[in-house]
Order: sequence, then C-alpha cells, then structure tokens
Amino acid sequence: MSLFSLAFYGFFCAALYYLVPRRFRWLILLALSYGFYVSRAFSALPFILATTLSSWLGALLLARMSNRCKARLHADSSLSLDEKKKIRAASKVRRRILFLGVLVLNFGLLAVFKYTDDVLFRASPLGLILPLGISFYTFQSMGYLIDVYNGKYAPEKNPVKFALFVSFFPQLIQGPIGRFDKLGPQLTASHDFKFETLQRGALLMLWGLFKKLVIADRALPLVDAVFSAPAGAMGGASIVAGVLFYSLQQYCDFSGGIDLVSGIAQLFGIELAENFRRPYFSVSLGDFWRRWHISLGAWMRDYVFYPFALLKPVNRLSKAAKKHFGTAFSRALPAALGNLLVFFLVGLWHGAQMHYLLWGLYNGAILAFTALMEPVYKRINARLPRLTASKGFHLFRVLRTFLVVNIGWYFDRCAHASEAMQMLRMTLFEPRFAGVAAELSGLLIPADYMVLALATLLLFAVSLAQERGVHVRSVILSRPLPVRWLIYIIGIVGVLLLGVWGSGFSEASFIYYQF
Repeated sequence: MSLFSLAFYGFFCAALYYLVPRRFRWLILLALSYGFYVSRAFSALPFILATTLSSWLGALLLARMSNRCKARLHADSSLSLDEKKKIRAASKVRRRILFLGVLVLNFGLLAVFKYTDDVLFRASPLGLILPLGISFYTFQSMGYLIDVYNGKYAPEKNPVKFALFVSFFPQLIQGPIGRFDKLGPQLTASHDFKFETLQRGALLMLWGLFKKLVIADRALPLVDAVFSAPAGAMGGASIVAGVLFYSLQQYCDFSGGIDLVSGIAQLFGIELAENFRRPYFSVSLGDFWRRWHISLGAWMRDYVFYPFALLKPVNRLSKAAKKHFGTAFSRALPAALGNLLVFFLVGLWHGAQMHYLLWGLYNGAILAFTALMEPVYKRINARLPRLTASKGFHLFRVLRTFLVVNIGWYFDRCAHASEAMQMLRMTLFEPRFAGVAAELSGLLIPADYMVLALATLLLFAVSLAQERGVHVRSVILSRPLPVRWLIYIIGIVGVLLLGVWGSGFSEASFIYYQF
C-alpha cells in the first residue's frame, strides 16, 4: 500500500464511518482496522489476536482476583490481623504470577521475532518476518495490563472494544504508543462530522506527506551512499554531511509518518498521543528525548524508570552512596542508573546488534552524568543568572545538544559498531575538506539539493513558528476560503511534483517499521 493509497484509505474509512448509524461507528472502525491488517499481513493475524486476547483476559482476571480478595476480607469480620495479611499476600502472589506470565508471553513473542536470528541463528537465520506493528501494539497492550495491575483504572470488559484499542489501523505502522485511558474512550465514542476537523486532519496528512516524500526520501540516496561506502572511501567532512542528512531524513521520515497517521485519526475526530515536539530545538539531551518519540519515552519513564528507581536494592545503594559521596549524589544516583537502564532497553528495542546497544548506552551515560552533575549546574546557573538566561546561551545549548545527538547517530545508522568508530575517527582526524564536492556531487543531482534546501527552510520556518506558540493549522483555517484553497492546491501539487516515491511505497520504507 503506497503512502497515497494509505491516505485515500483513510478518507474512504472516514466517509464510511460517518455514513453508518452512530451506535455502529466504532464497530465499522474495528472492521476497517482488521481489514487493513489482514490486507497487509494476513499471516501475522494470529499474533495480534494472541496479544489482544491475553492482555484483555489477563487484565480482567487480575481485577477479579483483587476484588475477590477485598470481598473476602470485608465479608469475614472474624479474621485476625495475621490471617488478613496472609490472604492479601497469597492474592498478591497469584496476581503477580498471572501478571508476569502475560508479560513474558507477549514480550517473548516480540523477542522471538526481533532477536532470534540476530542472537541465536546469526550464521544461519530462520528468516522470521516481523509482524506488522508488533512492537507498537505489544507495548500499548502491556502498558494497559500494567495500569490495570497497579489499579490505575478498571479493565475493559468488552473484548471487542479492547480489540479496537489494540488494532486501530493508523497507529499500526509506526505508533504512537497510546494509553487506554486516553485513547480507548475516543475510539468507541460516536464522533459527529465536523468540516473543520476534516480540514485539520487533511492538513496534517499533507504536511506529513511533504516531510516524508519531499525531504526524507530525497535525502535517502545520499545517506545510503555515505554510510555504505567502504572504510576510508570518504573523508570526514563528507561523513559529517551524511550524518546531517541522516538527521534530517530520519526526523522527516518518522515525524512525517506520525503526522500522516495522526491526521488520518483526526478524520474520525480521534487524537493520537503526541510523538514529536520539535526535538531539534532542545536545550539538553534530556529535553531532546522528551520531544522525540514521546510516547516511547513516556512508556519507558512510567513502566521502567520509576519502578526501577523505587526498588529496594536501588534505595539501599542510594543510602550507601550518601555516606561516601553526600546527599546530592545519593539522590541523583537512582535517576542516573535508571537512565542507563532505560536507554540500554531503548537500544535493545532498536535491535540486538552492538551498534544499537552502544547508541543506547551513549545516550544513557550522558543522561546519567547529567543527573549526577545537576547540583553543580544549579550552582553555576545561580551564580551567572544573566548569562544562563541570555538568548546567546540558549542558542549555545541548542547547538550543543544538536552536536551531542548527531554524534549518537553515527552508532544508530552504521551497520556495525566498528564502522561507527571508523567514521568518527575519519571525522576527527581526516576531514579532507577539499574532496567534499567531488565525493558528494554524484550522489544527488543539483535540483535535488535545491529542493532539499528550500523544503528544509520551510520546515524550519514552520517549526520555529510552532516553537513560538503559533498554531499554524489554526492560522491557515482562519484565512478566507480562496486563500485556504490556494494553500491546499499548492501543497498537493507541490507534494505530487516534488515528492519522491519511486516505483511504489510499502510500509517497510519507513525507517521505524523495522523496529
């Protein structure tokens, strides 16, 4: 299914959605979502069904076990305090066993498809094909299970409604990872047709297509050429250009895809979780990861970082560190260790290869160091308030963060850790500035460089306006009708004329589809 076919499918589904009676709309949405999944990955249907059934049934049983325990304690007033403690402890053990069993089942399925060939059968891979959307619907379903286990909300009793939460078709390609308490009620609500909502969704879809087709796909040939070149074939300056193009390509590929699917969801009046918030305006690495792939970062924060930081062994280690390194260090230590763990897992989520693990540990180590040094930074800011509050220092922080992030992209994009180290060495010690023009001139035609430059300037201008609080779509929709239609026509024609989609698009063309 091409990008344009996906967009047209979204409009077709929206038209059908609003034509049926209101009480049946969520059922139509479910049918269309499964129709999409079956048409793209029929052989993977058992796996999404297994995740749906196990997480729905597991959450329901967890809630029932908890309610039975409470009911027993409330019904029998003759129980002693020790007897009540034993009943609670036995119920807690049973719930934990069930909870861990469902987690192991679903993350085990994910691990089999993502890591079996890379870890166990590297020499002779089994050729397992990653089921469509398995990372995203697994994390989304397990987040729901954890929330029910922790008593955040009651489980969904209707399995069909829960199936829609897991399978809602726009988010299957590359997320975002939704939360049941935010997304679930939207999916089953009966949304009325609003022309403004339709326009907002269509504008976001068009912006996503622009970023993906005009920028990301046009930059791809240069990125591939630089990162696939033999060691030493290109100088460090050309490698830096390749990394910067990759930074642009990856952002526009991923955020463009998210804009497209979020725009499709908005056609139904459904708001998906925000996944990008102009990350290249970040002032620190922590700020960057709060803006990039927000839904994954929030999942890791809530279900890994906080639970880990509250573990008794971590608290004991923190107390022991207080005796030797002081209060400030001991307070920062859980956060530092938590960041190392989270980004090791994020690297592992990308793949079991060493270059992904090093990329994760690189980010985790910097964030851990930042957490430990936070008291020092606060003292510096207090002593130099005019400097740290100046626009120049803000720009310095943005550029510094951009540099730190792009160093990490060496490990993210290279196929092997050794290649990343070699490219870093070339960058630092063999820039070969004189050969840049010759090395890069044949990778893209001059017109491609011109289109990329102009498109990137437009992207920067829109992002800067949004960073300053301007709601660009609202501004467009507030214009007179002729002006709005002129913008629509220019946007559509521009994407059609300048977009690069080759012989046909498939969801594998998205970078994050492979994860």
